[in-house]
Amino acid sequence: MDTKLPEPWTPWRTPSPLQGRRPTKAELAEAAANGITLDDVLPYPDDRDNMGLLRLLIVGTNPSPWAASVQAPFARPGNRFWKSLYAAGVTETLVNDSTGMQRSDELMLARRGVGITNIVSRPTSRSSQLSREELRAGCARLVQRVRVLCPPVVAFTGITAFRSAFDAPKAVLGFQPTHNLPGWPTSSQLWVVPDPSGLNAHESVESLGEKWAEVWAVSAQAKPEC
Repeated sequence: MDTKLPEPWTPWRTPSPLQGRRPTKAELAEAAANGITLDDVLPYPDDRDNMGLLRLLIVGTNPSPWAASVQAPFARPGNRFWKSLYAAGVTETLVNDSTGMQRSDELMLARRGVGITNIVSRPTSRSSQLSREELRAGCARLVQRVRVLCPPVVAFTGITAFRSAFDAPKAVLGFQPTHNLPGWPTSSQLWVVPDPSGLNAHESVESLGEKWAEVWAVSAQAKPEC
C-alpha cells in the first residue's frame, strides 16, 4: 500500500560526494572527526510538508562514518537493515546504498511512506560512543518532530540506545508504552526492533525481517490523525 505522494516530486537529498565509490579509511576518519551530518530520508526537507505522507518513520541511533561519507543511511557493508526491510516487504526492491542512495530508491521509499532519521546526527563507529546527554537531547528533538510529522508508527532500531535515549532501562523489544513519555502524540505508536548491525550476533536477516514485517503490518492498519 503506497501513500499518496503529490506529483511532481523532486529529489532533494544531498548526493554522495564520492560519486559512486566507497569511502577510504581517511575519508571515514574525516567524517567522524568533522561530525559530517546525514540528510534524513523523507519526501520533503521540511517536516511540515511531510505531515500525513508517512506510514512508518524509522529512527536509527546515529549514522556511521560510512553512512555520513556517502550520504546514505545504514550504508556500511555488513549492515542488514536493507536486506531485512526487503525480506519483510517494506521495500519493493533490495536497496544497496553502500556507495550512495539512488534517486529511484528515494522515490520508492517516499511512495511507500517510509521515512528514516536518526536520534543523534553525529557519526560514530559505535553507538556506545555517544553520551547519555546526547541521546536524551536527541529524544527530546524526536518527540517534537513526531508531533509534526504525524506518522502512525515510529520504529527505533536498537534496544540498548533506546533505553538510554528514552530513559527506559527496563524496555524490551517490540511495542512500547508512551504514556510516560512527555509530549509523545497518542496517534503515533512506538516500536523497537533489534539493531541491524553486523555486530549484533543475536539476529539474522530472517529474524530481523520477521520483526519488521510485524511493524509493517501494524502500520497498514494504523491511521494518521493529523
